[in-house]
Amino acid sequence: MKMNQSQQMNMQTPTQEGMPDMGKLMKWMIYFSPLMMLFFFNNYASSLSLYYFTSNLLTIAIMFVIKNYVIDEKKIIAQIEENKKRPEKKKSKFRQRLDDAMKQAQEQQAKQQKRK
Repeated sequence: MKMNQSQQMNMQTPTQEGMPDMGKLMKWMIYFSPLMMLFFFNNYASSLSLYYFTSNLLTIAIMFVIKNYVIDEKKIIAQIEENKKRPEKKKSKFRQRLDDAMKQAQEQQAKQQKRK
């Protein structure tokens, strides 16, 4: 959960009026969730708890390896910036027809909204 939270902090959205601060709630959930799991899985067979424990350990190890040794974030960001600089490719005829159909559908919806 800490790994997921660190990713979400990078994409943090502003708080909305009347809505609770999700960052604070997520911080509490990191500590509260394992305690809930302990009570939930305490009534099940021990092999299920062992399975979840082993599965979580493997997932953590795999994510650690991927984040630190496989993915090069600087290289990915550089590639994204390079792709933004390229001129836009010419649309295929099929893509053009799809775009035209979407525009017509939006225009029809707008007309129906006005009639109501």
